[in-house]
Amino acid sequence: MNIVEKIKAIQDRTGWSQVKLGEHFRTSQSTVNRWLNGAEPEGHRRDQINDLYESVFGSAGEKGRLVPLKGYIGAGGHVEALEHGPEEVEAPADAPPDTVAAKVKGDSQLPMLSDGWIIYWSKALPVADMINRLAVVQLSDGRIMVKTIRLGSQPGLWTLTSFNAADIVDVPADWAAPIDWIKPRS
Repeated sequence: MNIVEKIKAIQDRTGWSQVKLGEHFRTSQSTVNRWLNGAEPEGHRRDQINDLYESVFGSAGEKGRLVPLKGYIGAGGHVEALEHGPEEVEAPADAPPDTVAAKVKGDSQLPMLSDGWIIYWSKALPVADMINRLAVVQLSDGRIMVKTIRLGSQPGLWTLTSFNAADIVDVPADWAAPIDWIKPRS
């Protein structure tokens, strides 16, 4: 498979535009466009394209690609950072390159999520895009939670709800992400 085919395959799998690919490779959209029209990328860019392609599609014979495990969703439903440094978990087969994960710890998310399950997300959106949806949400104080997002009492504030805990009312949030995949405990 040549570079043009790899870039097109990456775009098909991830939904990334030429602009997003340019941002990923730290180059311009016009450079990506030239590559798609047959211009040969520099050696290090070719390596980056090949690495991204392998990251998106995996390589033959591997168990699967890995993504960062950000922490555990537990007490109060927020992500607790890992104590022993970065860990990785196997990614879903069609996971976009920016996918990350968190492991459910305890029963604060029942009946939606059970202890030991892993949730995956990849795309941070404006919080308003996720109203009335279950989402991964980062509050302005840095906590990351899995909650259903509701409107707050005034613009820029949100009420976060869950099945098994009290509402968190009128909090500012930076972003929200749809849950791409949930892996039950094996």
